[in-house]
Amino acid sequence: MNKIPLSLISGLTLLFSIILFGYLGPIFIDVSNYEVASVMPSQPPSNELIFGSDSQGRDMLSVTIYSIPQTIKIAVIAGFFGIFIGLFLGLLSGYVGGNIDTLIRITSDSLMTVPGIAILIIIATNVETMTVELMGLTIACIAWMHPTRTIRSQVLTIRENNYIKIARANGLNNFQIIFFEILPNLLPYIAACLVASITGAILATVGLESLGLGTQDDHTLGTTIYWARRYSAILRGQWWWWGPPIAIISLIFVSLFLISLGLDKYSNPKLSMLNSKKRRLGNQINSSKKITTENVLEIDNLTVEFEKDGRKITALNEISLKISENQIVGLIGESGSGKSTLANTILSILPDNGDITSGNIIFDKKSINSLSDFQLNQLRASDMSLIPQAAMNSLNPVLKIKDQLLDSLAFQEKDLTLKNQKITNLLNQVGLDGNVADKYPHQLSGGMKQRVTMAMAISHNPKLIIADEPTSALDVVVQKQVMKTLKKIQQNLKCGMILIGHDLGLITQFCDDVVVLYEGRIVEFGSVEEIIHNPRNSYTQHLIDSLPKFDFQNA
Repeated sequence: MNKIPLSLISGLTLLFSIILFGYLGPIFIDVSNYEVASVMPSQPPSNELIFGSDSQGRDMLSVTIYSIPQTIKIAVIAGFFGIFIGLFLGLLSGYVGGNIDTLIRITSDSLMTVPGIAILIIIATNVETMTVELMGLTIACIAWMHPTRTIRSQVLTIRENNYIKIARANGLNNFQIIFFEILPNLLPYIAACLVASITGAILATVGLESLGLGTQDDHTLGTTIYWARRYSAILRGQWWWWGPPIAIISLIFVSLFLISLGLDKYSNPKLSMLNSKKRRLGNQINSSKKITTENVLEIDNLTVEFEKDGRKITALNEISLKISENQIVGLIGESGSGKSTLANTILSILPDNGDITSGNIIFDKKSINSLSDFQLNQLRASDMSLIPQAAMNSLNPVLKIKDQLLDSLAFQEKDLTLKNQKITNLLNQVGLDGNVADKYPHQLSGGMKQRVTMAMAISHNPKLIIADEPTSALDVVVQKQVMKTLKKIQQNLKCGMILIGHDLGLITQFCDDVVVLYEGRIVEFGSVEEIIHNPRNSYTQHLIDSLPKFDFQNA
């Protein structure tokens, strides 16, 4: 648990003290003296009139106590309405994208170029009777634009993270992804935006009321300053008239600043860093061919294109591939060769600008191309799994491991006790203690995080596991441990596996067959022995030649 910063405690203490002063003050002070002609006018502070009185015969202590709740009420109404609208529009714009994103972004950016006070003056001058509630809603008209931009920018970043891809591969729909995966990561930004909106609302309220456009029937800190200005309190030397409301407003701003500072410190703990070491190649080749049965995956003449800037780019070109049960196929190629695109196509999680232009994918005797979104979700939640690359970015940083594993089990178990037992079993299967479930991702090492993603992948006993560079950013010792665990999992489940990577040495140690991809095409496919000892393609030979300290003559 993160230590609560002193600035957050100080800010909350100061703010609640001001609020309590306003709400509990009437218990000890007769606030009825805020009315005109309640006391002797223009009296300086004294034992009887602690804050003095104004020229209209109002007790300034009573006026100040009465004004605080009204000012806070306006700010809270404006802040919460503004953040609610901003959160809705920001999520809609960032997650959905497209024309909706363009419309929301242009609208908010255009309105932000206009001075907010000018918008408020136009609205306020057209309101016949301004109440505290109506003032709050008026301020909310400009309080949503900054939260919208902030939330949108964060959603655009979060939706590209690997744990969103995992959630989608696990069968979660868009609403579940937004509610369970994105919103928890937005909480620090929502809190910061709320504090900023309340601060801006108080500033805007005081600005309007100082111009005489505030509430007509209620006293606020802003209207108090307005009456002091109107009756020349500064020229008369009546500092006690305008001094207390300005002091209270300043203290509120200080408290909100401390809260904002504290929230920033609290919500950004230092994450443990993983120092990657230079990988060394092994010299062992696993050449034992597994006895396979029927095909779990068949890809026939698959072509995938992406649209960019009005033109088509071919990412996969006429890919044909078969994977049997209990078979591990290594998929190797340089960056940009189409490895991850092939994985995403099999899982049906291509980006919006990607499209299958020809070919078919048969999984477990069912054509994936013809399945509905609901059927695809069910398929991914039961028979397919993805182990993404870069495990340190694949886990939701604000959720405990247990909560993330519960997401993977959402479609499997209903009883919470059984779910907790299965979580412990899953962690044990990948070589982790059960107490890891109560930790956050930043408390784990890189290897432990990768094992957690394995536990998530095997939670529903899949028939096919796609491991996308599962050892990236791990040192060579941890790489071998992770790969042995992955191999053991595959043997226990007797499932098909696609192992994607750049490291031919690692691929040949743990795979039965190897597929070589180059510029979106399969240029070579065969057993490990065939690929290593008798490569038919020049690109495959270049891959073999690039391996250091690998004696193929004696292999």
